[in-house]
Order: sequence, then C-alpha cells, then structure tokens
Amino acid sequence: MTVLGHPAGLFLLFLVEMWERFSYYGMRGLLVLYLVQSALPGPNPGRGWSRGEASVLYGWYTGLAYLLPIVGGWVADELLGTHRSMVVGGLLIALGHVVLAASGIGSLASTDAGMSVFVFGLALIVIGTGHFKPCVSVMVGQLYASHDARRDASFTIFYMGINLGAFLSAFVCGTLGERVGWHWGFGSAAVGMLAGLALYLSLRRRLLGDIGAPPRGRANLAVPSALVGVALAGVFALLYHAGVLTAVAARVPGRLAALVLGVLAVAWAVRFVARLDARERGPTVTIFVFMLFNAVFWLAFEQAGSSLNLFTDLRTDRTLDGFVVPTTWFQSVNAGLIFVLAPAFAALWSWLGRRGRDPRQPVKIALGLAFLALGYVFMVWAGRIAADPAVRSPMVLVLATYFWHTVGELCLSPTGLSYVTKAAPVRFVSLLMGVWFVSTFLANLGGGLVAAQVEAIERGELALPWHLGGQADFFMLFVVSAGAASVLMFVLAPWLARLAPGVE
Repeated sequence: MTVLGHPAGLFLLFLVEMWERFSYYGMRGLLVLYLVQSALPGPNPGRGWSRGEASVLYGWYTGLAYLLPIVGGWVADELLGTHRSMVVGGLLIALGHVVLAASGIGSLASTDAGMSVFVFGLALIVIGTGHFKPCVSVMVGQLYASHDARRDASFTIFYMGINLGAFLSAFVCGTLGERVGWHWGFGSAAVGMLAGLALYLSLRRRLLGDIGAPPRGRANLAVPSALVGVALAGVFALLYHAGVLTAVAARVPGRLAALVLGVLAVAWAVRFVARLDARERGPTVTIFVFMLFNAVFWLAFEQAGSSLNLFTDLRTDRTLDGFVVPTTWFQSVNAGLIFVLAPAFAALWSWLGRRGRDPRQPVKIALGLAFLALGYVFMVWAGRIAADPAVRSPMVLVLATYFWHTVGELCLSPTGLSYVTKAAPVRFVSLLMGVWFVSTFLANLGGGLVAAQVEAIERGELALPWHLGGQADFFMLFVVSAGAASVLMFVLAPWLARLAPGVE
C-alpha cells in the first residue's frame, strides 16, 4: 500500500514522530524561560536562575537527549528490536512530562524538593528519548531498498512530521506555560506522546508488518528496560537533591567535560573503524567526518532554545498591532517553515536524483552551513540595534534568521539521517544512527556552555577579535565558525566522495 508514491508505513512513523517531537519541543521552548523567570510570588513564578545557569542546564538536557540514543541504538539492535524500544521510550517520555507537571503542585513549585522532582522528570525524558530517537529513523530507512531513489525524499517527508509536532507544541505547550502556568505547559506534552503511541500500536501491524521486530529468540525485555530507565532517572534526581551533581560540576567544569567526552568519542570511532571489513571502512569514516560538521551546525542552530530565545524575550520588540506575541511562539517559526518548504526540497532531491544530478552529501552539508552563517548575519544586525538598552530589535530580524536557518537545516539534517542508513554496515545501522546523534549531543552541550557566556561577552569581560557592540559580538561567532566550516567541507567533498563510492 502506497500513499503519494511512498509506503503507507512512512506516514504512520511520520505521525508518531510528530507527537514525540511535540512533547520534546514543547519542553525545549519553555525550559530556559521557566528557569530564569523570577521566583518571587506572582502570576507565574519560575526558579530565578541566572541566564548562564539556565543555559548550562539547557545544554546538558538537550545534549544528553541526543547522547543516549547511542545506548538506545545498541539496546534496540541487541535486545529489544526497534519496535519495543520505541514503545518503551515513548512511555518514559510521557511519564517524564507527568512528573514535570507534578513538580509544580503546591509547595513543590518553590522548594528544593520540587526542583529535584523536576530533574527526575527531565531525566526520564532524556532516557526515553534515548530509546525512541534512533529507532524511528531506522524504521523509516527499512521501508526502502538501499538504492531506492525515494529515500532522501522519504526522510524529508518524515522531517515534516518532526516539525509539525514542533510547530504545534509552541502554540499549545508554550501558550499554556507562559500564559496559564509553566507546569501546565510541561504536562500537556504528555498528552501528545501518549496519542502518538496509541496511534502507532493500533496501526503498526497493518502498515509496517515485521519492520522493527525484535531479534529472533530474544525474550521480551521491554518491561525490565522501562523499570531500569525509571530507576536510573530516580538515582540521578537523588544525586542532584543531595548536592553531589553540583559538587561534581564545581570540580569538573563543563568545558573540560565536553573536551574529555569529545576525545573519548574520537578514540572510540577510530577503534570502531579499525575493526570493520575493508569495504566498510570508507563509508563509515565519512559518517564520522560528517558528524564533526554536523556538530558545528547544531551548536549554532540550537542557540534557538537558549541565547536566541532569551534575546527574543528580552531584547526584541514583540508587539504586533497592540498584541504582545508570546516568546515561545517564535520557536514555531522554524518548524512552520520546514513544513512549508520540506515538500519543495523533497521534490527537488527526487527530481535531481532521477537525472543523476543530486548533490552528494558533502555538498549538502556545506550548503547547510553556509545558509546557517547567513542567518546569523541578521542576528548580528539585531544585536547592534539592541546594544542600546533603551532600544529593542525588530522581530523581522529574528524571523529572517530562522528562515535561513531552516533552509540550511533542510539541506543538512534529513539527508544526513538518510545517508547514515545507506552508508552504515547493515549490522550496525541502529548503533551508528545513535552515534550520529552523539555529534548533536556535543553540539547541544557546547551550545549551552557557549550561550552561558553571552553576558560576559556583552560586558567585554570575554574579549573577541571583533568589537561590534551588544550581543552582536556573540552572534558573530556563528557567522565565522559556520562560514569557515562550509568552505572546508566544499574543499573536502571530492576526497569524501572517493571514500564512499556508490553511496549517494
């Protein structure tokens, strides 16, 4: 059974991923705003954290949500199968959002114990995402033969599901969080995740058949895996409540932790490639090289939930005909544009593929980075305007930034997921899909740590080679880094193509 020329199962996975992303992006848009909101009594009190502290927690939360898929990919390959692992992940995510909502009940909303409950919910979401994230992408790839010209188009369509969920979440979770109560926004995300799971379980057998089935002869370990996830999240929250995590963070700075993790990741990648068959090494090396550039892209892109989010909230004129646009609504701009532009990109890749002119993956990554750099040019402009504390930047500059970032994302991200399913050795495809998300972990963690330096840069305490004023200096960092990475990828493109002959 096909729909619009693609297997009907693609659209089921589209809807499941839509609801999972609804829950994730609903939380993402609210987290920093909730943490920095004054803790004083008022209509919607937050936690009163500094912008730097909130950005660091945001970086760890979003980063770990992309690190744990490497473990989730291994669990799916070796123990559960992608179907069971995805269901376990969805249930843990939903439970996590329920816990976040509960952390705002009564005195918990303002006490240290309530913050520990909040951290428990965050940990559940992170662990659940680790189970869920690699599996759904792998199942999309399993719907097609390895050289099917529709693969890149299918991942772009699938990407529309991701962004439809993200688009809706800002208007539902974001509006409830900002205008009714933060914890109403957090809890509403659980409804979306449960809706997605119900739809998936009711239609899976009919539309997906045996895709995602567990390894033969394996016992059903779904329930023990879910219980382990809850226990690990509980231990993490207890360590936070006891002050252990704070003490470790004080002794091991985030920048050092990111560096050590990066070195360990490179060492593991070298060892992994060395143990592969000769014919598998070249394509796998390209996956790891692309990961580095993927990290550069997402480090800059994921400022959307931290520094860009706070700039929109504090330094942007959000008034439109007397109506003050909620800050969280801007989180839907990128997702809405993807939903509009993704069909055009899907058609473009298919049209070029039928004519043998589809750009190779290195070129798509280079284009993505170039458009990302272009988007930050508008934020440099906005930062210059808002350098005067009495002046706010027009919202059109923030909108222009998100537009060009969206164009860059459509060049790089969905095609990157498709590339991993084509280039990875079949026996390691779920694992390497998880590894692909390691670069996003490093990017999110690094992005949070970089965002924590905004105020230091703005005050001149952290000097940069340029002096533009206000937050323009900070945003110029991403114009330079993404632009340089784009040029380097264009230079490396011929060499990378030779490493993976036949992988388009």
